[in-house]
Amino acid sequence: MIRRIARGLAALGGAGMLAATTVLMAPLIWPPDPDTSLELKNGQLVGETIGYVWQTDADTGTIHVSSSLVGLRRTPVTVTAGTQITVGDKYGAFADLVHNVRVRVLYESHEHVRFASSIEVLGQGAVVSAVTKNAPPRVEHTPAVGYWLEVGVFADPDTADGLMARLLEQNLAVSIEPATSHDGQHRVLRVQVGPFADEASAIAAQQNLRAIGYQAQIADARPLAAGSPASPFLPR
Repeated sequence: MIRRIARGLAALGGAGMLAATTVLMAPLIWPPDPDTSLELKNGQLVGETIGYVWQTDADTGTIHVSSSLVGLRRTPVTVTAGTQITVGDKYGAFADLVHNVRVRVLYESHEHVRFASSIEVLGQGAVVSAVTKNAPPRVEHTPAVGYWLEVGVFADPDTADGLMARLLEQNLAVSIEPATSHDGQHRVLRVQVGPFADEASAIAAQQNLRAIGYQAQIADARPLAAGSPASPFLPR
């Protein structure tokens, strides 16, 4: 009789431990939706996600982040020219967002598309750390600076997309960057052409755009992402 009671208690204890382990491991396998962190700030939905980079697409400037140990529920985030990437206390670039690197992403949600405002590289996952453990030290370089031309600022995404399409027909490299209006009350989309290697090239392109009817303005110079050509023209 005592043995049966002991076996029953052991079985209950094992089931309880299994249930507790399942509860603790569940978020590590199937993490919560990061959009549940969205908050309305200055009229814009802002969210945050922390996890590992599981996939990157340099052509679209997109990374897929998940806190899952097996890469489930990956969150796509678009990296724009205005995204601030940091690695420690230094400027980073899209090339730093390699597979299995751990990141903290602050993003803005526009029409179900997430635009990264900042990405902080927190460290590398176990797989990458094992591979790069004995790698030579990374040489840091001062990031090259590129110049952009701002061709239009719009609150309506369709209007911004329309201008972008017309500029692409001119064989120009065009990007759309989320921003805040001058009064700080609204979120807007900045349509920009670039980058240009220097201010003189940007001024020349500005004059050319004005000649065909576009009132382009020179935007602030920003560091170029590693591997980004300082040319506003797309390859044909």
